[in-house]
Order: sequence, then structure tokens, then C-alpha cells
Amino acid sequence: MFKSLILITLLIIVSRFIGLPANFSPLLALAVFIPRLTDNLRIQYLLPVSIVAATNLFLEPVNALILITMLLVFLITPTVSRFSKSLFWGTISSVLIWHVVVNGSVWLASGGSLIETYAAAIPFDLKLAVSTGLYVGLFYYAEKFWMSYTQSSIKILDKRTN
Repeated sequence: MFKSLILITLLIIVSRFIGLPANFSPLLALAVFIPRLTDNLRIQYLLPVSIVAATNLFLEPVNALILITMLLVFLITPTVSRFSKSLFWGTISSVLIWHVVVNGSVWLASGGSLIETYAAAIPFDLKLAVSTGLYVGLFYYAEKFWMSYTQSSIKILDKRTN
């Protein structure tokens, strides 16, 4: 479990620094997918939030209100995903929550027209939806491969090594 957790964490952290666009990241997909990796609620909630908080220290500064709402989205996404019981609806729901909450905080921080703020965010958030869907699909097939390879139905981050 510990090795798998470290590997996943390092891969997601590296993805934040390799030059991908901000809206093409596996981070939201991890928040959607993590209930399939572990039943441990602390890991489900804290892993995505911790990665965002830690890596943002080294990335371009973000308004504090916007950062807090981003963290909130990453905090509630595992719950939304767990209750939707569908990776598709978990992905769609998390992107919609992102669109409403984060762009609402962008509007609060910068002012202007609320409708224009939401409209201007649509291209960014559509790319976020596509990338999140692609990464969720990648995680899903990686999980299927791992489960067939190990002949186990135990969640990857819940495995105990002797």
C-alpha cells in the first residue's frame, strides 16, 4: 500500500511540473477515481488536496480565495464520485462543481460581469472536462490491468504487504 501511494503521489506531483496546460492535469481525475483505489477516507480527502496545496507553493501564485475554492473542490470531489457510483457522472459532476465554484470565486476576486466570467471560463473548463475524462479512463484501464495481473479484487491502496 505505502509503495503504491508514494508512486501515485509522485506521478501526480510530477505531472504538475512537466509543462502541461493548467487544465490538462490528472489531479481532478485522481480526486474522482480515488474512491476506487482505497476505502480510507483520510487518503481520499487529503491526498488530492495535499498535492494541490504543496505543489501550488512552487507554481505561479494564485489568489487566496481562488486557491481555497480549488482546495474545496478537490476536497468534495471524492464524496461526489463515491455517491454517484459512476466514473462518468463523477467526472461530469466534479467539472460542473469546478465550473460553478472556482469561477464564482474568480468573479468575486476580480469583479466584472458574473455571466461574462462564466462564459469566458467555458473553453478552459471544456478542456478540463476532456482531460479529466481521459485520465479517468486511463486510471480505469490501468486498474483493470492491475486487477487481472494480480488476480485480486482488493483496492490498490488498501493492499497490505507482509
